[in-house]
Amino acid sequence: MKIWNVLLISLTPFYLFAQNSLGPRLTAMGNNGAAIIDVWALQANPSGISSLEKPTVSLNYIKHLFSNEISTQALVSVVPLKNNFVGASFQRYGFADYNESKIGFAYAKKFGNKLSIALNGNYHQLKITDYGSSAGFSIDVGALYQFNKEFTFGAFVSNPSKQEFSNTDVLMEIPTSFNIGASYLASDKVLIATSISKTLNQSIDVSLGIDYKIIDLLSLRGGLSAKPFKQYAGFGLNYKKFLLDMATTYDANLGYAPQIAIGYAF
Repeated sequence: MKIWNVLLISLTPFYLFAQNSLGPRLTAMGNNGAAIIDVWALQANPSGISSLEKPTVSLNYIKHLFSNEISTQALVSVVPLKNNFVGASFQRYGFADYNESKIGFAYAKKFGNKLSIALNGNYHQLKITDYGSSAGFSIDVGALYQFNKEFTFGAFVSNPSKQEFSNTDVLMEIPTSFNIGASYLASDKVLIATSISKTLNQSIDVSLGIDYKIIDLLSLRGGLSAKPFKQYAGFGLNYKKFLLDMATTYDANLGYAPQIAIGYAF
């Protein structure tokens, strides 16, 4: 089974990029992180942390049901300092004989009440038993523009300089992607988001998601993405300073991938 897992991951690197954890809220909304304010925007458009009012930390776990051994663990934290915001993130994906990890540090700044710009630096490490390890660096650049209370627009680029892993024996690449999106606050209870993304050497993906706050305590979420076609669903509980979010992704080829995150807003 372990040999099969290594072959599956090694021969299909786009699966790795798909496992970039955006947290259950953004995942349940169709992996929409281009124009949404959230602590997990650190893993998508880092400028999306620029309206958080309190220091926030969140821990995420994803179980990939196409294999009992493969999982993702991720941690994000953000500290607001007036119009400046700093964040740190960590993610590990894989199993005993194969794992990919990423550590990121972000800085975001607000310019007035509408525009935010952010830069996120990442250190990547890849380890494969009997094949060695490799490391690499990448950056993410993002911008967020709040047109008015209802409409927000965002754009970000991951690894625009096309950095690669240092070990030439490892054929995996650090993905380069271009993303634009918008969100619409239809009411104080309904948030709708959409995005268009293009990863080099892959098809353009379009996604749509919704967050419906039934009551202050409970939110329901759902979403769709086109390339490949995936379905998303989840919910969130917000009790005082504690945040509990759950989501699942359904892929016709890989099955379900449930996840849970526990957060705290200081």
